[in-house]
Amino acid sequence: MSSVKASTEGLEIVDRARKMRKWDKYASIWCEQAQVSQTTLKRFWQRQTPIRRDNFEAICQAIALDWQDVAAPEYLPIATPKNLPKLNYIPDKRCRKVWGRDRLIQEVLNALTDPQELSILSLSGPGGYGKTEAARQIARATLKRHLFANVLWVTARQTELVGDRISAETDSDILDSRQFLHQLAIQLNCPSDRVRQHLREEKYLIILDNAETADVDSILAKLTKILNPSRALLTSRLQTNPPYVKLLPIQGLEEHWCCELLRDEANYQNIPALLEADREQLHTIYELSCGAPLALHFIVGRVLHDRTLDPVLEELKQAKGRVETFYKFCLNTAWQQINPSSRNILRYMGQMDAGILGEEISQVGKVEETNLPSALTELRRWYLLENQKDCLGNWRYSLHPWVRNSIRSNLVDRWQPSLKDIENIAKYKFNIDLDGDII
Repeated sequence: MSSVKASTEGLEIVDRARKMRKWDKYASIWCEQAQVSQTTLKRFWQRQTPIRRDNFEAICQAIALDWQDVAAPEYLPIATPKNLPKLNYIPDKRCRKVWGRDRLIQEVLNALTDPQELSILSLSGPGGYGKTEAARQIARATLKRHLFANVLWVTARQTELVGDRISAETDSDILDSRQFLHQLAIQLNCPSDRVRQHLREEKYLIILDNAETADVDSILAKLTKILNPSRALLTSRLQTNPPYVKLLPIQGLEEHWCCELLRDEANYQNIPALLEADREQLHTIYELSCGAPLALHFIVGRVLHDRTLDPVLEELKQAKGRVETFYKFCLNTAWQQINPSSRNILRYMGQMDAGILGEEISQVGKVEETNLPSALTELRRWYLLENQKDCLGNWRYSLHPWVRNSIRSNLVDRWQPSLKDIENIAKYKFNIDLDGDII
């Protein structure tokens, strides 16, 4: 039987995964889940000698990781992107419709295809301005127009941005250049040391989403050395603008696009208070929301519930153009109105860094299966929940990064998962019970 050894980058991925479960490096529960000895687990961490592949796979599976994401390149199956089907790593759209971004998309496409332009672009703007959605549309447009061989998409969501600083338990929780390169290698299905070669043999578009929660300086230093003809696009709440990056600020929607969005959602949800809004009220919404799509969707959710526009306009006036202040008004109001099952869904999903299946919510999210459909519908009506397809075509539920970070930072609730909660999550994700028996 073959043996495998972890890479340095792979161990960093494992380290983050085990910290999420609050496990020690040599936790007995880990050994039980993987059905390996503590000695084997220690050898896995030490990397001095390879361990049996079945044990290696079991150790990775116990923390919901693919062993190929952890293994050193020399132990991976040999394959090249040219011999493989091109997988789609572009996330599914978050909004039912996207308004008013055609001009921005064309500007970015022109810059990406202009050989005289810098090879790295940064789409920057406040939270809720639609950076990820714009990047998604740009990525799909490049493939539709055959401008790039494929799109490689990396999302930095393991940490949070507080003010202008990254909040993380340790430096290893922050996506750095080695981990970023490792993610590219996974999507290219090649060792990390071959990424540069592939990016030069074919023209790829690399997108780093939520770059503000990554060690962007180290990543940019690496990118500048491996691009050409490939290109890179960042989305970030911070204005990263070194001399080798072209900054493209994203603005709020223009007034007529704000009105189109509000009318369309009002028709879709049948909201008379918005359908009957006069020109002055719509202009007030535009000015005070700064044209931020997230703010506009929150407004729709609030008016749908309140059945009147006046309280929402008053909160907008109190926020005085600070859209994140208005977001907080909306989230706090929603939290007071939604039912306990909906709150449990937000609590659970706030701790997750990626979209999850409905089955997972009902089994380990403390939501009865019979209550799940109505709770999900309620959260969608408040515009707190997003439906997305993963690269395999499965529907998953996710939160907007601003909503996730607000829940995680205890803006509306001080709930934290208990050890029992974490064990239940592990039991579900690994499909193994706590005694090591297959379910």
